Amino acid sequence: MDCATNNYSFALQKYLLLQEQHQELCNHLDQIRPQPTGFRSVRTTPSSSPTRSLSSSSASNSSSPRRHSRSSERRHRSHARCSGWDDGQQLSTIPDEETLFEISAEEQRLFDVNESIKRALTELLNCSAVRSDRSLRMWVQTRLMETEKELRSGRRRRSCND
Repeated sequence: MDCATNNYSFALQKYLLLQEQHQELCNHLDQIRPQPTGFRSVRTTPSSSPTRSLSSSSASNSSSPRRHSRSSERRHRSHARCSGWDDGQQLSTIPDEETLFEISAEEQRLFDVNESIKRALTELLNCSAVRSDRSLRMWVQTRLMETEKELRSGRRRRSCND
């Protein structure tokens, strides 16, 4: 194995390991961050999408007998939405100081991993194997732009929290 191939293999392996760390950090942050009340995750599957679950629950309610008129039910629901209470959903808890510290620490680790990914991708771009292969070069450049975009959004998020 020559020096150029060795550099390419090493840079690619480093990138793949960092990408795995990135995914683990993102998953952990998704678990520890409080979810806002009344909102669902953007990453829903078609079978669990908010519109499907709402339509299925309203369909089951429409077949049952009602004691109240629809207008009073609508008033009750709009009042519940405006007051912050929503039928069938619990309010999310406000994170304690320890959780906020953990979120902050994990976001910093994610930032550091993203910086390392950026360095690994730049290293890959400098390899002759990547420079000579147009599709591979485009793939690396796309990953690099995505990483830089995530770094910028992380900086904005941190500057808003200060």
